Amino acid sequence: MIGLDAILETLNAEYSFDARGRIGGGRVDGILPRFVLGRAREGCLWRFRSGLDEGKVAALARLAGRESGADFEGELPAPPERLVSLSRILAGEGESGPVPRRSPVTREGVVCGELWIFD
Repeated sequence: MIGLDAILETLNAEYSFDARGRIGGGRVDGILPRFVLGRAREGCLWRFRSGLDEGKVAALARLAGRESGADFEGELPAPPERLVSLSRILAGEGESGPVPRRSPVTREGVVCGELWIFD
């Protein structure tokens, strides 16, 4: 599980997590993401910011659990199928939702996964 292991290593390097596995702090100054979706060939994993509304957590987890992994041979894969829906869940009333940032995860110079970061 090279890709998912690399995603977990990257997340652990960038953020600290509380007892429930939620993002509680950053290793560097900056805004903590509300939600992060990681994708690799083996599948997906996701993390939530501590304090995120439980209803949103449940809705995000349902959608993220339906995402498939992505192949990183050659070109970057298409964005996650439910990307717009995930963003809408995080939107405030009357807002369109955050625009996620795509961040490649590499090991030994080869892209093996990606993070979709929703601030």
